[in-house]
Amino acid sequence: MANERKQFHPSVMLVYFIRDLRNWIFLFILLLVDLDSDNLYSYLGLTALVTALIIKSIIKYRTHTYRLSPENIIIYKGIINKKETEIAYDRIQTVKQRQWFFFKPFNVIEILIETAGGSAGEAEASLAAVDSSLLDKIESYRNKTGTGVSQDTLLQAPPASHFTLSNQDILLYALTDLTAILIVGTLAAFVFEWLPERFFFELTSLIDYFEGLLLILLLFIGIGLVVTLSLLKNFILFYNFEAYREEETLTIAYGLFERKTQKIPLGKIQGIRLHKQIIRRRFHRSTVELVIMGGQEKEGEGFNTKKVYLFPLIDDAKVYGQLNQFLPDFAVQEPDIENVSTDRLWYFWRWLLLIGVPLVISAFFINRLIGAASLLILVIALGIEWKKSRVQGYSILDNAILCLQQFQWLSTVQLFIAQKNVQAFTHSTTVWLARKNLGHLTIAYKEGELALAVKLRYIAQSDSKQIHARFWNSM
Repeated sequence: MANERKQFHPSVMLVYFIRDLRNWIFLFILLLVDLDSDNLYSYLGLTALVTALIIKSIIKYRTHTYRLSPENIIIYKGIINKKETEIAYDRIQTVKQRQWFFFKPFNVIEILIETAGGSAGEAEASLAAVDSSLLDKIESYRNKTGTGVSQDTLLQAPPASHFTLSNQDILLYALTDLTAILIVGTLAAFVFEWLPERFFFELTSLIDYFEGLLLILLLFIGIGLVVTLSLLKNFILFYNFEAYREEETLTIAYGLFERKTQKIPLGKIQGIRLHKQIIRRRFHRSTVELVIMGGQEKEGEGFNTKKVYLFPLIDDAKVYGQLNQFLPDFAVQEPDIENVSTDRLWYFWRWLLLIGVPLVISAFFINRLIGAASLLILVIALGIEWKKSRVQGYSILDNAILCLQQFQWLSTVQLFIAQKNVQAFTHSTTVWLARKNLGHLTIAYKEGELALAVKLRYIAQSDSKQIHARFWNSM
């Protein structure tokens, strides 16, 4: 029968094993590293862990099933604590698709279903390994229940828009990816924590023997490791990246080993973030991120980014033209930013100086090296606050869209948001700031299932009133 209860494809056992292994990855690595000590307990522990995960994957394969009918989708899980998840087609908000590299020979995909009532941070349901034709069947059932695109919408839909990310742009993105340094630093800290002491003794002896030349070699090895890991991570993530619009839906697809396809209804887009990273600006490149309403699932993400990038890297000269092709109803143009805090550096520095200077002086009394490190951290923090005071600003576009500009994580970030998507507009001040006619302006909005906010600090009350009058009261 067409509506009978079905099992997932057998390859799903490998998916279950990989995902469960991620939860035990630190224990797995510890046991694996300890194998060199010829410790019997390490061999037994590693064998027991792998065996338990394999058995668990087989049990999941045998007990996780699904039923597809013209009325709904039902997913069954569990043996003792049984769970049935029933989803009606008219409740589905987003359907996402993933394909691991070992799924391709079998034409198998994973389908993730997101509804309005889903929990924050995860999809409501996952069809972990099914034939790719099932996606078309689900879409046809959705259209029959009225969640598809109307004929009027089809007639009004603009021409298809398409964006691809070239390998050269992936290379540039990887070479300018500052998160790679954090990854290498974390790995190095983990390795140094668990390496035997004899290794450090031998390394110190080699450094003394080569009179410091080995340190230079290790520095180049470290740089090479950062570059290699960054290239590997970003090519796996953004391989064959493409974004296109079909009717009232944006589709974003990317990934090498795990191919992810995400369909985003235009109505879920709350805003746009334009990232201008300090290094990428030298190459006239920017990154465009979408602010999405509704849960973004975390299950099985792997290398996949939690942020929704429409254009991971795009030429500055093309960014607004491409945005207007993809989102004509959310048309934005290059903003004329009005900086609001360039002459108020003292307000950004005062608490840092009040707390930081005594700490640095105390650190020098304890140890010169600690004092120098503390001074360096203070100087960097002061530099970042100086940049924040110079960059912070706003612009009100003609179509009732507000652009807020801030400096975050070595990037100039512009948030474009429409008045209808703002949850709250708050102006706050203190007795001392009020005497200077200064205050803080907070714009609250929703991203995913979270309530977020952008805060313009130490702005003149006249600027706050102007934003309130021209933007907040514009509709």
